[in-house]
Amino acid sequence: MKNFINSIFIIMCIALCASSCTSVTPDAGQEGVKIHKPWFFGSGGVDMDPVETGLSYTWLSTDYVIVSMLPQKFDEKLDDATSNDNTLLDFNTQIQLQVRDNKSPILIQNYGENWYERVIQEVYRNTVRGYISNFGPFDLMSNREVLDSINVAVKTDMVNYIEELSTKYGELPVDVVNIVIGRAIPNERQKAEMDATAAASQAKRTEESRLEMLKAKEAAERQRAIADKAYQKELGLTTDQFIQLRAWEIIKEKQGANIDVMFNADNTSKMWNIRR
Repeated sequence: MKNFINSIFIIMCIALCASSCTSVTPDAGQEGVKIHKPWFFGSGGVDMDPVETGLSYTWLSTDYVIVSMLPQKFDEKLDDATSNDNTLLDFNTQIQLQVRDNKSPILIQNYGENWYERVIQEVYRNTVRGYISNFGPFDLMSNREVLDSINVAVKTDMVNYIEELSTKYGELPVDVVNIVIGRAIPNERQKAEMDATAAASQAKRTEESRLEMLKAKEAAERQRAIADKAYQKELGLTTDQFIQLRAWEIIKEKQGANIDVMFNADNTSKMWNIRR
């Protein structure tokens, strides 16, 4: 009987221990951070030994956070960012950050699970907006060198910012892997303004082209008139005679007529046009 009671007691203890435990199972590229919250005795807080890939058991009262150790991409869309001429533009941007190996407990202890939203997000967005305001809209929409220079400058500033945080408030064990600033996208109002400007510019170019054609035609007509006047003078024709001559020349050119024009030797106003 006594052995039976001992067996029951042992089974109950095992069941109690099993029900009082939980497991932490990080995948490859992850670390688990245990946060102890004892019910009756012992000290709480972040366990500074990270749980790497595999299975680890802990007390049921212990919470845990899974931290990705791979480069993490945080996309930030900036609406109505202002260029140097106050043009409002939209941008798709991305900051890539990576937590340092075996530093996940320090990260959680110093800055919490939502560390990006708490201390990185707004500073990054404001930094990007600040550099965008130094350039014109067309460079921001089409000049890759300008965008690359912004990437470099923002990355440098964010690295320095993380170092400052680490000095003031405890280590922030995060590296800035990359910054990507996409080309500027005009918002709907700006698109309408740009379309209107483009249409006005095209209309102006069309009008200027038409005026140039008219000027060229006018110059050609004037030159032709001078040539005709010289031709008339060379033939010794009156204005009426010359007009008739030109009329028959046009008929010949247009209809393929064979025309001989004869004038009397006395320079009279009579003119005979013979058409075959």
